[in-house]
Amino acid sequence: MANNSRDIEKGSEQYHEDAKGFRPPVQLTPEQYEQLFLQPGGRASIGTLSQRLGNPTPLAILAYLLCLTPTACFLMGWGGSDATSMVTMVGAYYFVGGLIMVTAGVMEWVLGNTFPFVIFVSFGGFWLGFGLLQDPSHSLASAFTDGSSSVQFNKGLMFYLAFWSVAGVIFFVASLRTNIVFAVILFTFTMVVTFLSVGYGYLGNGDVEFATTIFTTAGAFAWVNACIAWYLEFSLIMAVVEMPFTVPLGDLSGFLVKVKTS
Repeated sequence: MANNSRDIEKGSEQYHEDAKGFRPPVQLTPEQYEQLFLQPGGRASIGTLSQRLGNPTPLAILAYLLCLTPTACFLMGWGGSDATSMVTMVGAYYFVGGLIMVTAGVMEWVLGNTFPFVIFVSFGGFWLGFGLLQDPSHSLASAFTDGSSSVQFNKGLMFYLAFWSVAGVIFFVASLRTNIVFAVILFTFTMVVTFLSVGYGYLGNGDVEFATTIFTTAGAFAWVNACIAWYLEFSLIMAVVEMPFTVPLGDLSGFLVKVKTS
């Protein structure tokens, strides 16, 4: 039998591997589980699925980044791009941000990780809806007399994104049980959808110039969000491939701990 040391994915104990390559189920420490699965408080899922199946979290974060990062560039007008450049991302919004994030979220649900499941499926739905909004073949704005300049069209988007900011606040508060990096990501995401909501509100009022400034601010928050999320992705991938070093995320699993009563 081969005797191997346990790393961040395998826990802190040792296990034995027989000639057939069988390894008995192992249990991660709370800190290891939280870092790899972004599960609040490091609460491991019931059973051994997390040891026998792959970790979907890095996939979901990567899909999120591949949609958010270029979108942030468009909102800030980098390289001559602008908001209309989002049309080039319709396929990515559908299949990368939407399909992959929803799939990864369902995988989190299978593992028993409720919080990542809610986050990833919700964000997957966000990208699917965003893709539909940008898709020329659907041309949703054409349903209004004034098209994308219509008061009703822009005010509708304003209210939709305003309630996304409410969801963002809830997600941010819950993330205070995970790690600092994930909490900052959800905080800056909340700022992104809040400024987008305000921007569409000003578009509905006909103030295009100020709305453009607000959208640029949303893009700046999106860029900060993306930079931090790339750091998170780097940390997760390094842990998955068993690098001999760890990338700190600022563990918060001991923060806001529920007091147990006897």
